[in-house]
Formats: sequence, structure tokens, C-alpha cells
Amino acid sequence: MSEQTPAHHTAEHWAQMSRHLEWFTVKGIQDRGDSVQINQSNGWSFLRSKASLGREIRVGERLALETVKLTQITGLRDASGWLFRLTDQDLADEARKFSEDLHRKDVERLERNRRLYAEHETNLPDWLKARIRRFREAAGEKFLLEGWGYELMICRLADLLDRGLEDEADKLARDEGASGNQWDCAKALAAGRKRHGDEFGSALPAGLAPITGSADYS
Repeated sequence: MSEQTPAHHTAEHWAQMSRHLEWFTVKGIQDRGDSVQINQSNGWSFLRSKASLGREIRVGERLALETVKLTQITGLRDASGWLFRLTDQDLADEARKFSEDLHRKDVERLERNRRLYAEHETNLPDWLKARIRRFREAAGEKFLLEGWGYELMICRLADLLDRGLEDEADKLARDEGASGNQWDCAKALAAGRKRHGDEFGSALPAGLAPITGSADYS
């Protein structure tokens, strides 16, 4: 395996994942054109293409749903056998396609907003410009694609909160759709600067660190 290939893009990775099979009774069926929504007796539901199922699903029949990581569907079977089941290579291909689609969207978003992002960064105070500069130096294009817009929202909110402009911060968050995590990071930045000075802006880990595991997008 190439060192550049993410582990979850390989069949070997998925071969090591435990698959869980759980039987349920079909509570309801909703037609979605080329797909069908299957409502389970346990309250959960899922959507599959009619082509992948291969036959009509009936209310009241017993089926078993196979998953990995609790929520990722890998197969569906009845008493006679599998209606469909994804191989380890299928799962690797799905993961790779998801990553490629996500990267393409990141590229499109950056190209669409690059000039606006640059303007927002120019308008930040120096202590927050230093935060953005730290991430750019650590991760380069990866940061621009995955975190620039996200961190700029955090910094813009932090700047307003730092200056005591809570109403303007509220309006910015409403108008541009800030997440709860962005709010929390902005509040931490503003409060941290008051206690520790300008250096706190660069010291606080990346806003997406809880998701990515990286403190600086590298």
C-alpha cells in the first residue's frame, strides 16, 4: 500500500472492521422514485435503490441489516440469503469516492470564495491574523481548502466579541450560519486574549481539531 493512500481507501482496512447483523420487521415502505425508504420496527429507517434490492420489499417481512461502525450499511438479507452485500473493496471504493467528491467541493468552494476570504482576513486585527498565518504556514493549501473559511468565521466572531459587540456577533452568526463549535471557539479566543494577551490567538488549537485530530490542519 502506498504511504499516500489513506487506510480507509483500502480493502485491507475494511476487512479488519467488525460487521454487525441485526434482524428487524419491516414496519413501512415509502417509494422515493428510483429508491425505497424502509422503515424498521425499531424506529430506524434507511434508503436504498430499488436496483440494489433486486425485489419488492413487503411490510411485515423479516429482514436483517448488516452495518459497520453502527451506521454504515453494508448489506441486507432475508431468510433465503443476501439481497445485497458490499465487499471490503466496495467499501474502500465508496470511501475513496466520498473523499474525492469532498475534495472537489472544497476546491470549488475555495475558488468561489478566495477573494472574499482574503478580504475578511485583511480586515482582522493583528492578533487574529497571526492565528490564520500559523495555520497557513503549517498546512499550506490543505488549510486553505479545508479550514480557511471555517477559521475566518471563528476569528470574525472573536474580533466582535473582543470589542464588546455582542449584537453584531449575533447578527453575523445568524446571517452567515455559524455553528455552535465556531461560537465556542470564538468565545474562547476572546476570553483567552483578555487573560493571556495576543499570543493566545495563535496558541488555541484549530476549530476543527476535535474532528480532524490536528491542532493546525497539518
